[in-house]
Amino acid sequence: MARADAPHPSTPADIPGPPRLLTALLVTMAVQMVSTGGALALSTIAPIAGAALGVAPSLVGFQVSLVYLAAAITSVMAGGIVRRFGPARASQISMATFVIALPAFGSGSLPLMAAAALIAGFGYGLNNPAASQILIRVTPERRRNTVFSLKQAGVPLGGVTAGLAFPAMAVAMGWQAGLWIAALAPLVLILVLQRLRPAWDADREPGARIGQDWMQGPRLTLREAPLRALGLLGLLYSMLQLSLSTFTVVMLVTEHGWSPVAAGSALALIQASGALGRVIWGFLADRLGAGFLVLAIVGAVSGAGALAIGPAASAGPGVQLALLCLIGNTTNGWNGVMLAETARRAPAGLVGAVTGGVLILTFGGVVIGPAGFSAIQGLAGSYATTFALFGLISIAGAAFAFREHLHNRR
Repeated sequence: MARADAPHPSTPADIPGPPRLLTALLVTMAVQMVSTGGALALSTIAPIAGAALGVAPSLVGFQVSLVYLAAAITSVMAGGIVRRFGPARASQISMATFVIALPAFGSGSLPLMAAAALIAGFGYGLNNPAASQILIRVTPERRRNTVFSLKQAGVPLGGVTAGLAFPAMAVAMGWQAGLWIAALAPLVLILVLQRLRPAWDADREPGARIGQDWMQGPRLTLREAPLRALGLLGLLYSMLQLSLSTFTVVMLVTEHGWSPVAAGSALALIQASGALGRVIWGFLADRLGAGFLVLAIVGAVSGAGALAIGPAASAGPGVQLALLCLIGNTTNGWNGVMLAETARRAPAGLVGAVTGGVLILTFGGVVIGPAGFSAIQGLAGSYATTFALFGLISIAGAAFAFREHLHNRR
């Protein structure tokens, strides 16, 4: 077996009948967009839905945490699911969970909405292991940070779509109708993926047991220092990233007097900045050949920006929006670099399993982040103060990433 810190040996020519890179990139990005938009749908209309349901809008943080708690659990099994059914089928399963969850989010029943969050989280946890298994086959090593970052741009682009669509539909036709209509998007992707299955799932192992050695990915992650470092950075950085996506609309509406549509549009711009950031930072990591250095830079800038949210409040909406876009650019910039570094260091044939192992820690940060943010904000009574605390966590991660960069240079 190849060492976990060795580059993955596969090249596009190694795999019989691989999907073309552009097709693989576009489809995996679309899956990421739909799942992220679905996971954040309620966040973009939290003030409207909260008023209709008679609950505080800040409680949406617990809904997001439920999604990613289930995703973290799924990550343990994701490698086995991808091996047995193939990455295309695993992606179809993911999309099917959102066909179920989105209408349930619009049910108006809090218990059903909580159950839907867990269902959506199960599907969300399959996305990255399946996509990594597809992309590692067709991406030249010198372009992996860029390609994986382009794919991960689907996360903020999903946020852009959600931020523009759901508040507008909530105002035009009611907050529930938009959620019901949105279930059509994952349904369409299921049909697209069905056409790609013969090529994408050609090397699946039908006899593989999903639960067989389900700790293999986590064990490799904890054993190998670079993978362990990547998982820890994912945990720390995801706390601020998801909190920014979850609470921007609520903060702008409740503390700064923005309208729900204007706040949703601001979130869309922030997420668009994040999509651009993923491409820029991935390209820079490829050019420098220094993934951990890039991870240190984005963590430091994100943290400093979060500390500035409070002081910027008195400077007017334009300055607020510019600052939030800067934070969005950097706090979304690390994911593709982390996944590319993970794939590069994974043993041959175990990219999905190792990616799942690293993502367990990342999803742990996502679970802790929004729920912890809700709890701290309830005590502090200020979104700006809470963002500042999370900014310090990001800066601590940046210091850790820079130390790992120096260690790898020796």
